[in-house]
Amino acid sequence: MKYLKIHLLQQNNQLVYPVSYQLELGNFVKDHLYYDDDIGESYLLLAVEDADYKDTMVRERVEVISEVDANAISESKEQRTETIIDEAKLRRLEIKSRLGMTLSKDESDALDPTKPGAIFSTNKIFADRVVDLKAKEANKIAK
Repeated sequence: MKYLKIHLLQQNNQLVYPVSYQLELGNFVKDHLYYDDDIGESYLLLAVEDADYKDTMVRERVEVISEVDANAISESKEQRTETIIDEAKLRRLEIKSRLGMTLSKDESDALDPTKPGAIFSTNKIFADRVVDLKAKEANKIAK
């Protein structure tokens, strides 16, 4: 996976993309993240599969950055949030726990958003979605 960081200019309260953005860059993007830096400059972080990457994508206001840098941007600019999926089940588990009752394995697993049947879900940020994309890319290469 390659990561491109694009500085987006602002003109008349609109973001200005590099020339031929859609044709030469946008059509190859697997995921993206819009963000502002600490001084209010707008940027777009793109994930492009290795097979789709071309050196011509790098130009004025477009740079290749490392995966470590891309993940650091994602972690600093986005937040993972949890959403309660089953509030009634959550309340039952809370009451059971407050009463000192032991939770079963299924009940304990329900508290873990990574397990099937969880009563919480967590949104994925760019860094998380890229992990999924890389797994898909690896599967395509392996086949």
